[in-house]
Amino acid sequence: MYRYRLKNLLLAATLITLAGCSHAMQARVPEGLLLKPVAACDPGSPFDVSRTGVAACVDSGGIGMRSPQGELVTVKEAPATALSFSPDGEMLAAAVPAGKLTILRLFDGKGRTVSETKVSGRATSLVWRSGGELLCGVIEVHRYGFGTELVSILYQWDGKTAPKATTLADVTLRRQVATMPEELLFNQFLLALSPYGDEIAYTTIKDPPLFSPYLRVMIRHLETGAETEVTQTSVGAGAVAYAPDGESLVVSDGTAGTRKISLADAKLLEELPPSPRGPALSPSGAYSYLNGNLYQQGKAVASFPPDAKGAFLRDGSALALSHDGELYILSGLKDAAHVRPADLERILKLRRLKSQGLISDSEYRKEKEKVTP
Repeated sequence: MYRYRLKNLLLAATLITLAGCSHAMQARVPEGLLLKPVAACDPGSPFDVSRTGVAACVDSGGIGMRSPQGELVTVKEAPATALSFSPDGEMLAAAVPAGKLTILRLFDGKGRTVSETKVSGRATSLVWRSGGELLCGVIEVHRYGFGTELVSILYQWDGKTAPKATTLADVTLRRQVATMPEELLFNQFLLALSPYGDEIAYTTIKDPPLFSPYLRVMIRHLETGAETEVTQTSVGAGAVAYAPDGESLVVSDGTAGTRKISLADAKLLEELPPSPRGPALSPSGAYSYLNGNLYQQGKAVASFPPDAKGAFLRDGSALALSHDGELYILSGLKDAAHVRPADLERILKLRRLKSQGLISDSEYRKEKEKVTP
């Protein structure tokens, strides 16, 4: 009992008071971790932090970048529906709405436009692949008298040529389903990129005539186009994240819980706490962030408001948190950047063959073990 009380007293003693912030986020942070505000942001707006600690977010309807030293660079006097730093941190990608179109822009570290292109629809996700390719998930909404059509499109853009478009889903919603708020409609198509960079997971709504609508969780090999449905989840709760091993997926079921699913056979591997704001996993898997709680090797070590949205930095050193108009950085984490296998090309070839059904999952794992320590 004494040890339990002492632990809680220590947690209470580390309650963070953020100087200069009138609505400080209430948090319990253990000794060794540091939480500090880094930028103001519009509530619910996208954000990202580069590998060098530069924070990008939307504040007062405009895009800005703030350095770890506090220097502000105004990038664009326009809103954004998605933001993403390149893996090397040298460029910021932004999806800027423009009527029924979205302008994809690439900015350098000084906020100058490097490249831009236009795509149809509203961007819901931006993800960088290695090699400088940007993946953008877009939804087109077409309203008719008989219902509403949702078209989910994946754009692949190298920043130089016209983006390549692939339609992933085309669904017509019944009238009663289509009356959901537009923000919720756009939230039905979210992307996650495999740690290997060759595959995506995405969600798409299904509205069967005699049943309640739900979300299908799909994986798609980007080169072969092979697709598999992994599981299903509820509408409005479809955030997904790849586990660092690249062989399993963490799927949010909103307030009902979170599941870790095997991609090979869709088996339930682990039941996790709910994560209505979406699960976040550190690059090497030492930490997870679910429902306002930071877990280290499955043990809760820090807590924040449940509606605080989190994303780990790519080097595993910190967690970015967005809450109530402020962006924070929790530093001092003991994780590392995801390390790709030395014989990556061999593994990618095996994964390509498996996606085409040319080798079985057991054959894939057997061959993978030969090149993976």
